[in-house]
Parts: sequence; structure tokens; C-alpha cells
Amino acid sequence: MSFSSIDLCSKALNKIGANSIVSFDEGTPEAEICGSLYSTLKYKLLSIFSWGFATSIKKLNQVVEEEQNEYGYTFALPSDFIRALKISSNSPYKILGNYLYCNDEEVVLTYIANVGEEYFSPLFVSAFIYLMAAELSVSLLNDTSKYSLFYKLFNSEIRQAKSIDSQQETPKVLGDFPLISARG
Repeated sequence: MSFSSIDLCSKALNKIGANSIVSFDEGTPEAEICGSLYSTLKYKLLSIFSWGFATSIKKLNQVVEEEQNEYGYTFALPSDFIRALKISSNSPYKILGNYLYCNDEEVVLTYIANVGEEYFSPLFVSAFIYLMAAELSVSLLNDTSKYSLFYKLFNSEIRQAKSIDSQQETPKVLGDFPLISARG
């Protein structure tokens, strides 16, 4: 099931006992606070882990940069870029602003993208709702005890979401390891 940003905020508002919203622009305190918190919390949660549903792979476009630096090539980062996971080469690289600098002529970037809510996994959705409820408990209700409760629930959900998400790839096999072969 897919949720919109408004759906996620409304579910969080319902958890703290507040009224749902239909738009960030409706003029209520709930809508204003949700509107101000939503993007920040979304980026925060997307950036804390290498989520499979938010991972993207793209060949980067090289750009001509007038300013010289210690790297031979400059590449534009994708517009949906949040955080780099790896690049296609073993060369050192650096990300500054909207650019990736590297000594390779071609770069394929694996990164966390700013994906739409329709791509969120169910456990990520649940964790997001609890985090939003925690933040709303303080911002809207000024209730630190509810904040603590919802933040504990968030931590539990995010651990479970990370665990399940990390199982969505082939397990890494340990190669020859001297201590294992020493056992005989």
C-alpha cells in the first residue's frame, strides 16, 4: 500500500491524538508543523541507512569545471542525490556541493536517492510515522513524555526495518580467513 506525505503526517497526528490534515497549506497548526518537519525527517531517515528501496545507480555526466583541483574530472550529481554509497572505480573521490570529483574519466555512482513515498517499505513507513509522532509531540503538544514513548517505538521500528532491508541481497561470504583454517 502506498502513502502520500499527507497520509503519513495524518497517521502520526492521529497517534498523538491530533486532527488529520488534508494539505500542508490548510492553515492549521498541525498542517504548518507537519509541512515544516516533513522534508527534513524524510531526508534524515533516507540518509541513515543504505535502503534497498531508495538505492539508485547512475552513470554520471562529466562537466567542465573552470576551477582546478587535485582531481582530473568533475561530475554532476543526480538531482535526487542524498548520499553516496560507492562509485565504480577504486580511485579516490570527493563530493563537494553538487559535484563528485574523481580521477576516472567515467563514473557510475550507487547512491541513496530522494524517492517518492510510493517506494517506501512498510517498516520504513511505520518507523517514519513514529518519528513524526515523536517530533509532533514536542512541537504541537509540548509533551516530552509522549516524545520519549514515540521515540522508543521509532528506534524499535527502525532497527527492524534496517534488519529486514539488509536481507534483500545475496549474503556476503567470508573468504579464506587464517583463524578458520587454523582450526583444522
